Amino acid sequence: MSYTIEVRGLEQVQAKFSIPLAVALQPAFLAIGNEVKAAIAVYPGPVRYPIQWASEKQRRYFFAHRKEALPYVRSSDAESQRLGPSWAVELQPFGVIVGTRVTYAPFVQDAERQQPFHRNTGWKTDQKAAQEVAEGGMIERACWLAIEHVYG
Repeated sequence: MSYTIEVRGLEQVQAKFSIPLAVALQPAFLAIGNEVKAAIAVYPGPVRYPIQWASEKQRRYFFAHRKEALPYVRSSDAESQRLGPSWAVELQPFGVIVGTRVTYAPFVQDAERQQPFHRNTGWKTDQKAAQEVAEGGMIERACWLAIEHVYG
């Protein structure tokens, strides 16, 4: 999931300035990425029981492959990859990527693949985190501040 802002006449605007817009906006991109990271990296409250499995097959798989069964205690599991602190921000030439290398992250926080028990526990999806930042007006403020700082 990504957000795109379309700017028409960008080439003409950039031609008038000595610093490319992509360079001028890098601090804004970094700030926006850090806001999304802060929104998504929050652990929810405790696990909600009973667990709502997506299917009986998923329930059987869980118990067949888990060394430690339920109840689950967050941060005490040897198989945990520590999802919350794993989120990172990577600056791109004209944008930013907020992501994680945790293998099970899509099942916990991806809007399209989040499993019912993670939703019930309160894990925020990637889409919800980005939406919160966008609706809060932070993107526009950060971009205008960066532009004013360089070109103002």
